[in-house]
Amino acid sequence: MQIASVNVLPDQFLAGWQPETGRLFLPTLSDAQLGELVAIRVGLTGRELRATLFGVVALVRRMGRPSLPPGVDLQLEVDSRRTAGWLAAAARGEEVTFRERPPRFVAERALLAVRERITVPVLTLNLSERGCSLRWTGPLPDPGEVIRLRVGEGLLAAAPRGIVAWASVAKLGQGRVGVRISASGRAERAWARLAAEAARLGAAL
Repeated sequence: MQIASVNVLPDQFLAGWQPETGRLFLPTLSDAQLGELVAIRVGLTGRELRATLFGVVALVRRMGRPSLPPGVDLQLEVDSRRTAGWLAAAARGEEVTFRERPPRFVAERALLAVRERITVPVLTLNLSERGCSLRWTGPLPDPGEVIRLRVGEGLLAAAPRGIVAWASVAKLGQGRVGVRISASGRAERAWARLAAEAARLGAAL
């Protein structure tokens, strides 16, 4: 996964946003490859707003001109489409507020994280329907890295995709990793069941 940060003028953001298709043009990552998963931290010039968008590169413009700069068209993930809509409202000068994230619940669950074909035992510290905090042993993954979290046992266990949001070393050298879940189908349903169990048994944070 490529990670980038870009500031754009409000009018430029609105010109590149296609809400009906979920595509967004941004003047960055002109060296990206088609189909590549990217995470871009987008800021609006003149606004104290920034948000991270996740998507797949659908088109690359490697050459440009002043009125049409090089950059990429992203096919945004569902959650990021909502975030882009929020940025578009801010770009139009509308008053916007930060979205409240889903509640997280204290829950210790032993899972297996798959990272570059290496399996790492991890323990959830808290989780929600959209993410979790993990206790991690060994070298920490980098923010933006894609991992899989195996829910259940056996070779056919569902493995929701997770995108590392942050990683740090806490006291006593223990690793902590924040993960944003981005899954669909069977993997999404498996994570939803795990989150529902945590909501039923765990204390809310």
